Amino acid sequence: MSGLVYKDLINLKQQWKSYLLILVFWGGLSMVQKNPYFFGGMFSIYMSIILLTACGYDEKAGWDKYALTMPVARSRIVLSKYVLGLLMDVLGFVTAAIFFAVAGTPLPEMMAGQCIFQTISLFLLAIQLPITFKFGVEKARTSVAVVMLAPILIGYMFVQSGVWQPKFDFGQMMRLLYAGPAVGLCLLALSAVMSIWIYKGKEF
Repeated sequence: MSGLVYKDLINLKQQWKSYLLILVFWGGLSMVQKNPYFFGGMFSIYMSIILLTACGYDEKAGWDKYALTMPVARSRIVLSKYVLGLLMDVLGFVTAAIFFAVAGTPLPEMMAGQCIFQTISLFLLAIQLPITFKFGVEKARTSVAVVMLAPILIGYMFVQSGVWQPKFDFGQMMRLLYAGPAVGLCLLALSAVMSIWIYKGKEF
């Protein structure tokens, strides 16, 4: 499996200059606005979306047809994408943590922000990979955008209409924030099982 992950990292190598420019731009913008959460959120989420780029390279090159001629289990091909996604997620977490530290963000606020960002990132990974294996990269991009925007718009409409007025004390809010990444990891595990099932039944 390490060879499959290494292959994806090599494919992504040509994009690292672009990623670095985006990193610098977002970092500078966050510093100007004095809002480190913007950088942390955008970069953590962006790291998970990079996974779709790796899947796109495979799709264009017809990698799956070639890979299945080798003695590699389909489950390993699927799980390699999840490992790559988690590596990107960890990179986003570490980069955001460094930026928070440089910006002088208090530790409790930094931890709360990181929990939110990592929860969103893990949810994105859990949603986009089964869709990618089933329908392809382009439909996955569209589906992820819809899945991200729909809950935000629906929640906003409920709050504005007065139908739902969420009330949390500080302790409840912090428990929810810290539980988020754990829930995200559980969903990611279920997502991996679903993706393996989809990929094993797929014909190329």
